[in-house]
Amino acid sequence: MRYSFTEKTSHRQQETTYMLYMIIGSYFHKCYCRSKVLEENLFLYYQELKNNKQVEKERQIIRVSEGVLKDKLADLAEMNAEVVIAKADNLYILSFYTGFERILVTVDEKGCYEISLGRDELAA
Repeated sequence: MRYSFTEKTSHRQQETTYMLYMIIGSYFHKCYCRSKVLEENLFLYYQELKNNKQVEKERQIIRVSEGVLKDKLADLAEMNAEVVIAKADNLYILSFYTGFERILVTVDEKGCYEISLGRDELAA
């Protein structure tokens, strides 16, 4: 009889990406994702995470994101944003476009992330 062993894989990258999308998106008046399929796929990974781990990770993401965006939170609350989620070179890249500000988030395979704020290059 043969046994099949499957490796337990970590989905930290997908879970973290969804949490960042959800939390940073909540800072805007209205936020929508261009790719609903990818959004739903990432949500499924997030749902598999145990509740206490979700809460712990979300608190940490909120602390970091509010630290980076602290001076812009009031402005963001009045803006609408479009989110583009892409995967390139083993990184998930979240780009929040408003027409004025752009928030760029990268998430590596281990779930480590970086948040940066810049000018939206699509602004006229």
